Amino acid sequence: MAKPTSDRSKPAALKSVRFVAPRNEARRTEIREVEPVLSGLDGWVHDQVGRWKSKPVKSDAMWEQAGSIEQALRQLSQLSERQFQSELRAMRQQVRRHGANWPQQVGLALPLVAEAARRSLGLTAYRTQLMGALGIGSGSLVEMATGEGKTLTIALAAVIAGFTGKPCHVITANDYLATRDAAELSRLYEYCGLTVGAIAAELEGPQRRDVYLSDVVYCTGKELVADYLRDQIALGPLVESRRRAMTYLLRRRRWRDQLVLRGLNIAIVDEADNQLIDEAVTPLIISRKQENESMREACYAIDACASTFLPGEHYDVVERFKEIRLLPDGRQLIEEWCTERRGLLSAPDWVADLVLQSLQARHFFLRDQQYVMVDGKVVIVDEFTGRPMPGRNWRLGLHQAVEAKEGCEISAPSETLARLSFQNFYRYFEHLSGITGTAHESWREFWRIYDLPFLKVPYHKPNLRRDERAAFFASEEAKWAAIVDEIVHFNQLGRPVLVGTRSVDASEHLGRLLSQCHVECKILNAVRHDQEADIILRAGDDAAVTIATNMAGRGSDIRISNSVDKLGGLHVILTEGHESGRVDRQLRGRAARQGGQGSSRLFASFEDELFQRHLNRFMRFVTRKWIDWALPGRHAMLRWGFHFAQRRAERRSQRQRFQLMKQDQEIAKSVIGGGAKSAL
Repeated sequence: MAKPTSDRSKPAALKSVRFVAPRNEARRTEIREVEPVLSGLDGWVHDQVGRWKSKPVKSDAMWEQAGSIEQALRQLSQLSERQFQSELRAMRQQVRRHGANWPQQVGLALPLVAEAARRSLGLTAYRTQLMGALGIGSGSLVEMATGEGKTLTIALAAVIAGFTGKPCHVITANDYLATRDAAELSRLYEYCGLTVGAIAAELEGPQRRDVYLSDVVYCTGKELVADYLRDQIALGPLVESRRRAMTYLLRRRRWRDQLVLRGLNIAIVDEADNQLIDEAVTPLIISRKQENESMREACYAIDACASTFLPGEHYDVVERFKEIRLLPDGRQLIEEWCTERRGLLSAPDWVADLVLQSLQARHFFLRDQQYVMVDGKVVIVDEFTGRPMPGRNWRLGLHQAVEAKEGCEISAPSETLARLSFQNFYRYFEHLSGITGTAHESWREFWRIYDLPFLKVPYHKPNLRRDERAAFFASEEAKWAAIVDEIVHFNQLGRPVLVGTRSVDASEHLGRLLSQCHVECKILNAVRHDQEADIILRAGDDAAVTIATNMAGRGSDIRISNSVDKLGGLHVILTEGHESGRVDRQLRGRAARQGGQGSSRLFASFEDELFQRHLNRFMRFVTRKWIDWALPGRHAMLRWGFHFAQRRAERRSQRQRFQLMKQDQEIAKSVIGGGAKSAL
């Protein structure tokens, strides 16, 4: 239920021309009221409602509706340009008149918008794309296979959303895609009488404000949440629209020039599983630097102290939870170290916390995995995309601990001004929908958090991809040797190979192994990302070998020539299982797109992080002995352990996301006093 912050309750005498602006300004902070996520028996009942709303019969009905729209398109193609423009203008006005009920008009408007796409872009929408646009318009989570044309599908729905006159945000995976899609689809939006813009990280305040005035805005979730929080900081107590209305009486309106957003009303999320599930683990925080020279000196001193600690003697490492636990000997060592120091460094409890941070940085935050070094600075690498994230910092002193470990300049600590989890932010939208190639595995979580029913769109052409039997090995060395042999084999056949790795270090290691075999390859990771689109575009060339981190799973298309398709198409190799099966399926989906040929294969070893972190000690011990004693069924044992560890990792990540959302709501209540509209 939307909870407007309008001034409908004001006496008629107060409603004069001078208050038109305040009423419009109220829309900037008008958000959907966030209800607590249900759990227990209520959550189970809620899940059953979601299961009913996601039942296949509803997908079948929408498929039939998409077929009717196809027939209507044939009739519209016979209209003259003048007649068609008249029909399009009339439909735009009709959608706008329906206001909040605009989703009911999607089926009527979609034939006209699809015909507009054909006339402006030369693109004819398939029945699957029409069905996907219907799903987005109805507020569903749409699963459409990779390569089926999600970009045009989103645009068809975004045009109709733009007809409402309310802010429509299309949220993409990165700035490149946002800029690219807005530019390539601009002719469609202009043809339909709409404006479109794209938000990039380098845009300043006034430029952002101008872009957000567009009918449809392409942007990333991080940029949108950051702009929302900055607006909340700028408004302060004036976040309540009725308070802002009073400033008009007092002629104090300076705050108007500081805001950039028009409001949160309609959001269409591309790659929804990544945006709404994977990246939702970490809240977005707005902070400011605070110079503290003594803190910098303390970081170097603590790092030197932590370097003397021995695992098993002074502390224990808990791999599964990525935790460090001090042992009595470790605490004793800290107390002895503090006796020789002054000031804060003489406080054992405070030093113990910093030592834990430093040890955590040494064990769980590794160079070329969680971060890379660029121009002598620590740059975080996105865990799910493999892309660098300059300007982002770990909080609570962890970033400074990593910098001290690397021996580089310590950045100034920061003060938190505002924070907000992505889960709560996306729930603020009055109309939320998403589309992705992998959603079925997490449909229950999408429904419970966002109330998004699941809709599966069939393939436009039959899927011909062959998923070869996974290969499991006892050691990483044996796994890498098998991967190299597989790459060499397909390279000699002339088939292109795309290899997905989990870290920068793994991609560079495989590149060195291939160079020893005289196999030329292209490497795409957080260090070598400048030509990402071009490298992925050419990954389908004859005998091409491309090694990439998770960023290869999303973004630019891989073009396959007819000659390559006849040889068997693109072969995708997964060098390690991810903590989410969705990421594995997304990477497999790079092969055999649009009915083409292709294949994939997973390679995994018992020494991989997934096994070591998410199997308990007893299971690791049993599996290790099974392998060492060469007992029958070793391959089956490793396969079972792999799937068990992956499911366990998925459940733990889900619990983390729920816990983060609850913490975010509690912080908002304690600071704001019960309001869910601000995260200050």
